[in-house]
Amino acid sequence: MKPIRLVIFDMDGLLFDTERPSFLAMKEVMKKQGYQFTIENYRQMIGLSGPKSNIVLQEIYGKDFQFHRISDDYNETFKRILESEGLAIKPGANELLDAIEQKGLKKCIASSSSRETIQQHLIKTGLESRFDFFVSGDEVEFGKPHPDIFIEACNRANEKPDSALVLEDSLNGLKAAYGANIKCIIVPDLIQPNEEMKQKAFSIVKDLSLVVSYIE
Repeated sequence: MKPIRLVIFDMDGLLFDTERPSFLAMKEVMKKQGYQFTIENYRQMIGLSGPKSNIVLQEIYGKDFQFHRISDDYNETFKRILESEGLAIKPGANELLDAIEQKGLKKCIASSSSRETIQQHLIKTGLESRFDFFVSGDEVEFGKPHPDIFIEACNRANEKPDSALVLEDSLNGLKAAYGANIKCIIVPDLIQPNEEMKQKAFSIVKDLSLVVSYIE
């Protein structure tokens, strides 16, 4: 295994516990629109860009469904839930960041979320200064599961894919890393590993602290 020089973090469900409040917000907003929205529906959207998520929703609710019509309501509801419950950092994240800094490795975030959302979450949790840079889903042509966002992260860090490591919680993120020829460790959140994840992941661990041994 070539030494790791760049660690690429996904954000939602990997670095922050945002998938559960996001699901609750979607469920509430969809109910107001007369739709039943289940956790299984939500799992299909995890790790996807906005346009890809809309395709999934159209497959479930019909071609006339347009997410942009409810996006403002969703964003406000999600914000309200986060303000009420707080934005939690996932277990082991700070321990892993400490280890990466001690090793002098580069680290960044590559998330399907908007640049504004990434910044807000980092500022809210006090982690803004702990990453060298971040790449948002609206900065690449094709979002996850396409590999573009991870290739862009390597380019910005001036590192080759075989010296990088991606940390993800979703199958779509894993597919993106796999397509970019970057090793990917899965830390499951709402999605438990299926056979494809077990085959394509470099490793599967229960929390971020267990990634430390892979960079030492």
